[in-house]
Amino acid sequence: MTTTNSNSTLSVAVPRPIDHLFTYRIPDEFLPQAEIGNWVKVPFGRTVTHAFIVEKPKILDQTENVFPKTSVSKQLDLKDILDIGKEGPVIPQDVLSLCQWAQDYYSAPLGEVLNCAISAQFLKFQGKKAKPKIISKEITNPTEVTQFELSEEQKCALEVLEKIRIGEKKLSGPTKVALLQGVTGSGKTEVYIELAKRTLREGKSVLILVPEIALSSQLHERFQNGVGVAVGLWHSAVSENKRAELRSALLTGKIRILVGARSAVFAPLPNLGTIIIDEEHDPSYKQEDRVRYHARDLAIVRAKITGAFALLGSATPSLESLERVRENRYGFANLTQRATPGGMPKIELVDLCTEEKVGGIQAPLALKTLSEIQKTLDLGQQVMIYLNRRGYASFIVCEDCGEVPECKNCSISMTVYKAQNRLRCHVCGYSEKISGVCKNCHGFQLKAMGAGTESLEEELPKLLTNTKILRLDRDQITSVSRLNRVLDDFSSGKANILLGTQMLVKGHDFPGVTLVVVILADALFRFPDFRASERAFQILTQVAGRAGRREAVGKVLIQTYRAEHPVLGAVRGESSPQAFLNEERELRQALSYPPFSRMVRIRFESKKKEDAQSKAHAIAEILNKRSSKTVVLGPTEAFLERAKGIYRWDLLFKSTKYPALQEGLFQVQSLCKEKKWSCLVDVDPYGIG
Repeated sequence: MTTTNSNSTLSVAVPRPIDHLFTYRIPDEFLPQAEIGNWVKVPFGRTVTHAFIVEKPKILDQTENVFPKTSVSKQLDLKDILDIGKEGPVIPQDVLSLCQWAQDYYSAPLGEVLNCAISAQFLKFQGKKAKPKIISKEITNPTEVTQFELSEEQKCALEVLEKIRIGEKKLSGPTKVALLQGVTGSGKTEVYIELAKRTLREGKSVLILVPEIALSSQLHERFQNGVGVAVGLWHSAVSENKRAELRSALLTGKIRILVGARSAVFAPLPNLGTIIIDEEHDPSYKQEDRVRYHARDLAIVRAKITGAFALLGSATPSLESLERVRENRYGFANLTQRATPGGMPKIELVDLCTEEKVGGIQAPLALKTLSEIQKTLDLGQQVMIYLNRRGYASFIVCEDCGEVPECKNCSISMTVYKAQNRLRCHVCGYSEKISGVCKNCHGFQLKAMGAGTESLEEELPKLLTNTKILRLDRDQITSVSRLNRVLDDFSSGKANILLGTQMLVKGHDFPGVTLVVVILADALFRFPDFRASERAFQILTQVAGRAGRREAVGKVLIQTYRAEHPVLGAVRGESSPQAFLNEERELRQALSYPPFSRMVRIRFESKKKEDAQSKAHAIAEILNKRSSKTVVLGPTEAFLERAKGIYRWDLLFKSTKYPALQEGLFQVQSLCKEKKWSCLVDVDPYGIG
């Protein structure tokens, strides 16, 4: 440990949920490295942690109070910085500016935000004297380049986007942003690749964001083969050693194009020219813990900071992005046709109220659906089956007394896992053995209700011939390597049925798939959220788009008990999708929901229900009295009231004017600070349940 009588101090941002900087004395020998964007090691309470330099060092004036309400003698007793990054700043200026913007907008401590940009694991690795020799496939040059010819429609869309990219076409907003809406299979990726090539030719770098790791490898490969240069791959499952090497390659210009998941929005790409946000509508771009940022929105802010062009792409754009197009803040290009001969798939509804169903299985499966699956397999083609529920069954019920076992930590029933003979909570992970006896009445009449991917995987081979099934859900996919193996095996034809949950919805491209089956669409309509209908439309459209992406015409079967639901009419084309979205827009506008307002969720958590409830009510009452420019909703218990043994109560407030929202948030946080209450802040919550 270095000791010194230095009169220099340094204020740093510590990665803790505390919204202010901490001041330390900096030894003289560390002063040359004390640059904004560098990191230090500091004592913090009883621990030692890393922190980030966000201000220049200051000379301690013994007549000046560094700490308000603290004596001069006390402030002279500052702790020393223990170590400092020897290789200079680890956070580039544009990323630091992005983090400072996120601190202000999302009301998050700066140290926490900076920790999203650079992890403690990387800093530990950087601090080692010798760097390990790493041979990484992520930064090798491709062996061959895939050539493709754009269609006339793709060329027209590209030219519209190019005019916005180079600033030839002006928008009403200060940032160069455009939305590329293209039906599934229309060739959006080829347009992305051509824009990336043009950006690279100008000597600038390109960032491509995808909503989940499941999509990153496939898109990484397509860009690697399409642009003809090395492409980096960035996500949480990439090891710190590889990510350290990748950071170095980005900063030195060895790699100028990067594909990554949500956290890649903070990646250190110098001279950024284009940012592409694929599947921009996807809620996975929203971070749901610690710093609750939205990567799509941060990408647009980073584009503004760097002067880059931001392109949002989707077959089913969010209403928020469509509204920005309507306001002329975003440019717009459209791809209405598939790039392959098969055309759009034929979508049929299977009414489970009237169709005869297969007996003796967990899932509601119509005989008609089973027959279509078998016909497809007999033709040597592939099938994708979507069921958004893991496990064997949704829950167990006692037929004698009606008791349903709930998690001891969460207010949710536990999912049945037959192969393990266990009940498991999908929120906290708690599990217990299935005893076969009801804990309430000690009866033996226990029945598994509902269906999951595990039961369907077990039952389909008994109902079909020539089946080779792969399962794609979080129980089965425990690593990125396993995910890639499943996707590769299905793509190469080693299996003819891919069964899975939300992972199937993402933009996978499997040439052999001609039939897509949605086992039960109804659960998508019933989620308690103002975005439920929009989200259901997006999911069903996206999963339907996996069928018939080459020469053969695709077919989609959507099973439902509510065949008359407006979402299904829009997905099938019985009613105009645009008319459906317009109705959603008008409803949101009438109720002042996003995109016509901004919203904040304040969550109070406690081991005691009454404590969380009373705090939420007290803040709501004060806010209603003090702020006439915001509308307070609630408070009410969270959709999942108890999770991991903690009770949760939510307070929502919204306003059509962002300054009013900021004022309301400031009042809430001031009140909580005054009362020494902790609360969780979520600006622009995605899924208010």
